[in-house]
Amino acid sequence: MAEEPPHSDRPPGSHERAMTWIRESKLAARRPRVTAVERGRLLARLAAAADSRIVLIRASAGYGKSILAAQWSARCQRPVAWINLDPGDDDPVVFLSYFAHALDRLAPVAPELLEELSSSGPRVDEIVLPALAVELARVSPFELILDDVDEVSDARSLAALSFLLNETPAGSQVVLVTRVEPELPLASYRISGDLLEIRANDLALDAEEVRALVASSGRHFSERSLELLRERTEGWAAGVALAMQAVDDDASGDAVAEAISGQQRQIADYLMEVVLARETEERRRFLLATSVLRRMTAPLCDAVVGRTGSDDVLRDLDRSNSFVIALDDDRGWYRYHHLFRDFLRSELDRLDPELAADYLRRAANWYEVDGGDPAEAFRCAHEGGDLEQAGRIALAFWDVLGSHGQLATIRLWLEDCTEGEIVSDPQLALAAAWVYALLGDADKAQRFGLATERGDLDVPSADGAASLRSSLANLRTAVAPGGIHQMLADAEYVYASEKEPAQSRWLVGGCRGLGIANILLGRPEEAITVLREALILTDGRRELGHARILPLSYLAFAAADAGKWSEARRWAQEARALVTEHHLNGMATVAPVFTARAMVLAHDGDLDRARRELDEALSRRRFVRFARWALADMNLRWGNISLQVGDWTAARGHADEARGALHGYPDPGTLPARLAELDERIARAEELQFTPAQLQVAAYLATHLTLGEIAETLNLSRSTVKTHVAAIYAKLDVTTRSEAVARLPHARTGPPSERS
Repeated sequence: MAEEPPHSDRPPGSHERAMTWIRESKLAARRPRVTAVERGRLLARLAAAADSRIVLIRASAGYGKSILAAQWSARCQRPVAWINLDPGDDDPVVFLSYFAHALDRLAPVAPELLEELSSSGPRVDEIVLPALAVELARVSPFELILDDVDEVSDARSLAALSFLLNETPAGSQVVLVTRVEPELPLASYRISGDLLEIRANDLALDAEEVRALVASSGRHFSERSLELLRERTEGWAAGVALAMQAVDDDASGDAVAEAISGQQRQIADYLMEVVLARETEERRRFLLATSVLRRMTAPLCDAVVGRTGSDDVLRDLDRSNSFVIALDDDRGWYRYHHLFRDFLRSELDRLDPELAADYLRRAANWYEVDGGDPAEAFRCAHEGGDLEQAGRIALAFWDVLGSHGQLATIRLWLEDCTEGEIVSDPQLALAAAWVYALLGDADKAQRFGLATERGDLDVPSADGAASLRSSLANLRTAVAPGGIHQMLADAEYVYASEKEPAQSRWLVGGCRGLGIANILLGRPEEAITVLREALILTDGRRELGHARILPLSYLAFAAADAGKWSEARRWAQEARALVTEHHLNGMATVAPVFTARAMVLAHDGDLDRARRELDEALSRRRFVRFARWALADMNLRWGNISLQVGDWTAARGHADEARGALHGYPDPGTLPARLAELDERIARAEELQFTPAQLQVAAYLATHLTLGEIAETLNLSRSTVKTHVAAIYAKLDVTTRSEAVARLPHARTGPPSERS
């Protein structure tokens, strides 16, 4: 339950600065300089197919995919934007942010779109994708190049990309550069004639291109040597280029060609070692040290190699080394060719694995402190084996990224770790427990929570809590594996720990836990008091809007339990308005918000809107599986609402799911009694054996609507409704509407003034 506010001690704007750093390195109109060979035959194909909306350039590393795309972007007459993708971008919110900012480079897009993407829980389907479709049409014509599309595999990201490809207008073109065929509807694009495909056999250098590449290096090969070179490399452009760099200037062409043999990996291993051997000792140390980086900028490289001057080195490498690629026109960010980096890193690990770990720790420190990029900081710390630093980063940032709708990003971090690594560090285990709880995985949340307990808990917590013990207690108030009284005890500990000497951001979590525990113990008045305190702590602070939604929702539940329906109505409405105002629909903790609103609407007789709000809650039901109490509590509330709107079959399903959640659950508070009450009402409903039509009409009898208005609402004739009402009276053995309402299974008890 990520309702607590962001870390108050983190430098202002660090998340936004991180996004700016990353965008600048990814949204780059780069021009790779791997080869000076003009790919004339392929450029001619692209020119002939300039009207194709989609171009797919697919081949393994080193075939010159990005070079061809860059050469085409320099020739085409349309404005060009370029996005570089990597594994950390496999999150639909992040991917769409880069897409929108790429369009913004071509022509300013609507500010509302960029604001939506940077909000907490951006509404991807409802707002972002339709807005991007509008911007695609408005910005057209354009040329958009997506490099390394194979790094995007999340089904939601691919669905978003497919939507955007379908919306790309005629006269514009999207170029997909990838190592593997993406899971996109390529067959339909082929049938419609919208797709131009360029694959490895197309990209392989022919004899004339090999000759041109060799000539550009100032060498002179015999025809036999050229043919042998092309044959041994199979036209693999990177292999030919490596061969040119791997020998002395006075070596013969035959010597170069004869040296190439074996499988592609073996060829690359051999050539890589020879390239490194030709570099100076200082340059070799720089190349090996910076091979731990996915992207490079001078300050980062300075931090990794332990000295200044990296800017000059990078610029020189950009000029002299085909495998160092500038990512922006200002030469601020660079990256190595993927294959070149792979082998540099392999050589570093072979020579000194401990040195590689040290370089990674230095990079992690820079990304965490200066770079403002927690994702790269975590990757470097984890890859360098510093699980304590990785745990600190994960615990410090899970709530920040989660409140921005980027839980998938944190999940990707954790999926790179083994379970043994996660449980070995208490902060990493605690961060994992929170993330998996929010994703609805109760088993992992509980397992990693237990692992946290085995660590030293009386130490500062990276999330800003008074101690790791207090932070763990806050998690337990949400998951509550030991039952409701234990939830209450944990919440009391959090409340006491975070209140003194200064109220921390996590005091809201203590209030939330105390409130929910009291509700589940049948003490709604006590719950109302402490949940109101949570509202006071977050009042007037827009950045803490996400921290208010659970206290407001459970205030509505507590007020309803106490029979205070006017207060329940006000709090449920405020929670629902907050979700809309702050764009929190995508947060995992909003199911109770829609449930509270549905409960109030059903009580007020607004059954159509109650059903819609209930459907919204049920669409997020997987998120309440993080804890057995939550699964039981929500299903009991959904069951009662289902009864009120006339869906008694659904009510039985919710009762059964609550029963399963409570089986074997220790100390469940009032949940079993609430289940027994729901079962009794369902049994009464089943005894009546109403037809589906009678169920619909019966649900409206408790409302203020007349029979004519009920008929209009249900799109039935008034005589049909009267027939159904007569049948309902007969089955209930009553003669008046008030008597019928009193005997219906969904009838409410309580003061008449509150039932109206």
